[in-house]
Amino acid sequence: MSLPKLEIPVYEVKLFEQGKKIKYRPYTVKEEKSLLMAMESKDEKQIFETSIRCCDACLVDKRIKVQDLSVLDLETLLIAIRSKSVGENIDLQAKCDECENKLSLSIDITKMRVEENGEPEYELKLNEDYGVRLRSPSLESIYSSILNKTDETTSALLSCIDFVYNDTKTYSFKDYTEEEKVEFIENLSIENVKDINEKFIDKLPSNVIDLSFTCPACKKENEKTVGNLLDFFT
Repeated sequence: MSLPKLEIPVYEVKLFEQGKKIKYRPYTVKEEKSLLMAMESKDEKQIFETSIRCCDACLVDKRIKVQDLSVLDLETLLIAIRSKSVGENIDLQAKCDECENKLSLSIDITKMRVEENGEPEYELKLNEDYGVRLRSPSLESIYSSILNKTDETTSALLSCIDFVYNDTKTYSFKDYTEEEKVEFIENLSIENVKDINEKFIDKLPSNVIDLSFTCPACKKENEKTVGNLLDFFT
């Protein structure tokens, strides 16, 4: 007689850009071991791939594909899975704005919210002849940047360019090699990059957690927001 399989609880989380709730389960002991081994390897590619596999396995609704999620929605899902798997609280270091005293705090990752930063402009002119259509960063583009070890600025641009166009033709970015796309980005003007950053990237919605604390050294009341929440998954 085989041992019984225990029923794993199922939860729901609403994805901002999908605009709907999806069901997921916590990760198992076996999946946690895989994550820990990936973390110990300190290999960014292995950590990323293991995290995505774990996330995909935890999705109850198989109509949703992890690779189709935006980075914002993926981050939301990963943090939700983490909170139900190993706990809702995470310890971090914070610094007082007044006296720069450092202290350890515990934050509740279930308090995560989406912060909207304005209206991103999805189409921008590069010059009199060409324009660019932008999109929310995709999982595929982030993975490609990790594999090719591109710098932060180039990675950000690679992740959000959908296609380049003029009056007669459209140049879909996905039809070109990584080398060709990087070459195109490196030939953009400084003003082009500034426009894309200020009018699109900086205005994309982001997941944040509000943090309030009183500094024990100077008694200053601090109000902060914590971002880059993907770092908390593992």
